[in-house]
Amino acid sequence: MKKSHGLKFIKNFTYNHISPSVKRPTFAYITITSICNSRCNYCSMWENKKENEPTTEEWKRIITDIAKIGAVTLTFSGGEPFLRSDLFELTSHAKSQGLVPMVVTNLSLFNKDHVEKIAKNFDFIGISLDTIHPEIYTEIRGKDWLEQIKQNIHVLMDGLSALKAETEVSAVVTLSNRNADEIHELIHMVFDELNMDTITFNLLDPNGGPKAKEFIPTQEQLQYFKQVVLDHKSVYPISNSTRYFNQLGHFDYACNPWKSVQIDHRGFLMTPCLFLHDNQINLREQRLSDVWKSKHVQKMYSQYNKCKTCNLGCIAESSWSTSNINYLINEGLRGMIIPTIKRIKVRNQ
Repeated sequence: MKKSHGLKFIKNFTYNHISPSVKRPTFAYITITSICNSRCNYCSMWENKKENEPTTEEWKRIITDIAKIGAVTLTFSGGEPFLRSDLFELTSHAKSQGLVPMVVTNLSLFNKDHVEKIAKNFDFIGISLDTIHPEIYTEIRGKDWLEQIKQNIHVLMDGLSALKAETEVSAVVTLSNRNADEIHELIHMVFDELNMDTITFNLLDPNGGPKAKEFIPTQEQLQYFKQVVLDHKSVYPISNSTRYFNQLGHFDYACNPWKSVQIDHRGFLMTPCLFLHDNQINLREQRLSDVWKSKHVQKMYSQYNKCKTCNLGCIAESSWSTSNINYLINEGLRGMIIPTIKRIKVRNQ
């Protein structure tokens, strides 16, 4: 993510702390499709059948409204986003609206022709990569794809370097009891073998699927993970804060849920979030720009301002970044964004 984007975060932070009646979200997430070609054992989304998803034009209208209400980033997730044939058209539209387009993918559908499109349309691409061992990858992801994914990453990184693109490429690692003991080796594979720009860690969500609880790491594994990553954080640009690791599994935060807009694969605004969607609003029938500024919706978000029902690190860190200026500047801008920018510059040389 570019340094200028960090300034947009600060601008939103300042605006929202003036206490306007209608706050600006900073993050937006759309589940571009509900279907997935992975078979992850700690997630059940791959069992979904394709539903009546918004058309390209309907998504474009929603994306336009996401920009209108003040969001900075827009993450395309799934399912597997690359299953949508119009993904690059939609991200191009998001970029034209001034948003920071981001995507999280398993990279299984990547081909060399995608490199230029990724460089042009995405500011960030996160690639699910949990292990250095093919057999563990197969156990976790349900597919024997590791070596192919690594080859795809090599092609992507070489292509972006040749284009001198500023797209940030991150390994997205879900910590489980299957990979916690190989974190040291995994970090070095990501940075030294695959030459990726950064790495992002997520704690396993024990409610992610029927088998998720079988993958929960032990306390000993969590401590080992924490120590290894902190030992490497001064060497490599790791996209988690020091606060995240110091509070691992016991996050002290207040959600302020209007920090983000979350829209599901049907084009429904999930309020206040994907976990506590008390109200679902069909954005194919109503404009998000109208819905967001209504007193009813703003009140609905404000009721959960202090919520921390889901003790997930991604929620905690996004909450800190929109409520604590010290965290935003020192942990976010200086601790994560600038080190990643420097590594991308080296890559492109």
